[in-house]
Amino acid sequence: MEYFISENFNCSKYKEKSILILGGGPSTNEVKWENLEYDYVWSCTNFFMNNRILNQNLDLGTLGNLQNFKDQRLIDFLETNPQLKILIETDYLYPNTISDNKQFFTQYKDRIYYGKCDKSYTTFVGPPARLMLLACNLKAKKIYFAGIDGYDKNMKNPHSFTNVKGLDEEAAHNKYEMWYKAMTTFTNRIWEDFNHRTEFFNLGEVSQCHNIPSFISKEKFPLTPEVYEKIK
Repeated sequence: MEYFISENFNCSKYKEKSILILGGGPSTNEVKWENLEYDYVWSCTNFFMNNRILNQNLDLGTLGNLQNFKDQRLIDFLETNPQLKILIETDYLYPNTISDNKQFFTQYKDRIYYGKCDKSYTTFVGPPARLMLLACNLKAKKIYFAGIDGYDKNMKNPHSFTNVKGLDEEAAHNKYEMWYKAMTTFTNRIWEDFNHRTEFFNLGEVSQCHNIPSFISKEKFPLTPEVYEKIK
C-alpha cells in the first residue's frame, strides 16, 4: 500500500487542484512563492516558526516527533486558523508522543488525521517529500514545491523554520553523497511515477541555495519562464 489516511479525510477536494508544498529547506525563504496562484498550501513540522507561512491560509500541516506540541506559536496558529488540518504520520510517531501530549491530542482530535505517506524512494528526504507523494496519490493537477533542497556540500544549508544551519554531526545521514543520492532518486522517481497526471514545479531552481532536485528538474521538468519570472 502506497498510502492510507483517515476515512473522514476529504480526499476528493484535491483532485485536479494545485497545491503548494513548503518544506524547511532554505529555498522556502528565498523564492517569492506568494506570487503564484494555487488552491491549497501544505507544510510540515515546525512550519509555525516561519512568519511567511503563518500569513498563508494553510490547509494541511504534518506534525510528529520533531516539534514541541506545547509551543505557544503552534497553539496560537491553530486557534486562529480553524481550517488547518493536522496530519500525523503513523510511521514517524514515537509511542509516548500521544501520551505525553494528551491535552493537545484531545483538544484538536476533530482536526487530526492519521496516515502513511511513505514509499521507498522518499527515504530520509523528509516530510515535504511525503506530502508530495500524498498530493500525487490524491490526483493533484499541479504541485509547486519549495524547501525540498537537501544540503550543500558542507552540509550547512540553513533551515527556513528553525534557522539552524546544517545537521548535527551525530545525525545518521550526515554525508552530502547520501543526500545527493536520496534527493535525486526521489525527484526522478516521483516524476516518473506521476508526470502523466501531475505537473511539478521545483521553485528551488530560482533560489541561491544548493538545491539538489534542480539537477533533475532542470532537465525533466524545468520551470516555465512565466513561473520563473514571478518567483525570482
